[in-house]
Amino acid sequence: MSSPLYLDHAATAPPLPEAVAAFADSSTKDFANPGSLHEPGAQAGRALRQSKNALLQAFGANQYSLVLTGTGTEADHLGVQGLARCQKTDGPAKVLFGEAEHPAVRESALALRQEGFQVEAIPVDSSGIIRPDAMEPLLDEDVVVVAVQWANNELGGLNPIPQLVQLVRQACPRALFHVDAVQAAGKRPESFDELDADSIAVAAHKIGGVRGCAGLFLREGSPRPFPFFLGGGHEGGLRSGTENVAGAAAFAVAAQYRNRLLQADPRAYFDRRQRLLTSIQGVRPDVVVLGPSEEAEIQGSILTLAFPNQPAEPLLHQLEALGILCGSGSACSAHGSEESPVLEAISLDSSLRNSVLRFSLDGTESEESLHRVAQALSS
Repeated sequence: MSSPLYLDHAATAPPLPEAVAAFADSSTKDFANPGSLHEPGAQAGRALRQSKNALLQAFGANQYSLVLTGTGTEADHLGVQGLARCQKTDGPAKVLFGEAEHPAVRESALALRQEGFQVEAIPVDSSGIIRPDAMEPLLDEDVVVVAVQWANNELGGLNPIPQLVQLVRQACPRALFHVDAVQAAGKRPESFDELDADSIAVAAHKIGGVRGCAGLFLREGSPRPFPFFLGGGHEGGLRSGTENVAGAAAFAVAAQYRNRLLQADPRAYFDRRQRLLTSIQGVRPDVVVLGPSEEAEIQGSILTLAFPNQPAEPLLHQLEALGILCGSGSACSAHGSEESPVLEAISLDSSLRNSVLRFSLDGTESEESLHRVAQALSS
């Protein structure tokens, strides 16, 4: 059998060898607490600042500062709940989130109802995208936070973040805009500065860094979120706890790698997605493509397909037996009891909801390896 073909990068990406090397080197060289006053501590502090500066540069975030967190979920919670709490007054306060958001955003927003916030979902169209005219009627003076993901984790659709940010700023100036960029960061040529959101969540393990390191980019001049962790006042008081210096080093190396990949080939992801889709359609003409069809609205690293009359789980294991690893975009959660809110939000035909597979790319796959998928599906 050929070596396994891993096409589940949207779940987690294998750590890059360069990132693992950076992690190992930093773990040895920068082992000290970066808050300590002795020279080893100062060295760790310098290494941490260098990694954070490299991340700001790699993501084009000159207008931002970076708060390191442990996971993308934590970064989303800090962006949604932290910003909502810093905006809370005695009057009405409304939080809006996209109907197709990742659970890290959706659940953190819904939990705010227990604190007296009014929480509403912004509808998406059949491709999972929020259109400005769908969001506009929900905007009023009570809105304090709007949370919309950049790239949908299940469908790969790109929301028009700059347009939505501008609309929110015009309609409700006190509102803050949070973006979950976990599936787009490092895989899009656009800079964070172009998004102009107030906070942007990222995660290292989605782009080949090491798990346990993530971050929230905060726009300079925007209000600071209320912290979840109190203690030593690390990360400007926004995330107490000794910083993951080695994880940040690996994250920076991974972000720089992705930046170089996109500079060398801006269509690295999209072209491979299209070749994979064409190959699959050649053997399975009945396949249903989920998400948007316009190139400008497609996150090229994600291809989500429904296979009529074929349950996803057996098909996933059939592919695994042939050395191809992908993800299930089925209607069930990891616990097997709930429908996917995303598939429900786009009103996908119920007969297809348990027949969905998600192929997510690294952007370096060969033509031959992508053709293997079609061959496996034809057997």
